[in-house]
Amino acid sequence: MKANILVIDDEESIRFSFRRFLAAEGHNVITAESYLEALSRMDEMKFDLILADILLDDGWGIDILQEVMLRNLKTRVIIMTAYPTTETVKTSFRMQAVDYLTKPLRQEGLLYSVNKVLQQMEREEDEGPDLLGKAYPIACEDF
Repeated sequence: MKANILVIDDEESIRFSFRRFLAAEGHNVITAESYLEALSRMDEMKFDLILADILLDDGWGIDILQEVMLRNLKTRVIIMTAYPTTETVKTSFRMQAVDYLTKPLRQEGLLYSVNKVLQQMEREEDEGPDLLGKAYPIACEDF
């Protein structure tokens, strides 16, 4: 499944690398460096998947999860952080993040997580959503 993916991170090197890795897999990748820019991008187009850093200059990546829920979007969200805590893990999954990744991320780990989420979405599209209509975490890296 080729997807529209939004990468939200305040670090330019992360946005650049993730765009390169994901575009090489055939995905359409848009980036945002802030929470407000991400909201603007979400107004402009529909995304299948969002990769959001927790700490942004003007907000929290977890707020993106809330925005997805408020807008009633089918977009999946993967949360990323260099500073994992038990509380952010719990909050992320409670708000239906499909994965929680710790930085630094290797290309293989990023692609593995993205591909698993997209495969899950494809299966749901073919078979219909699960009975509860919720996304479930597919993998959570140890930290």
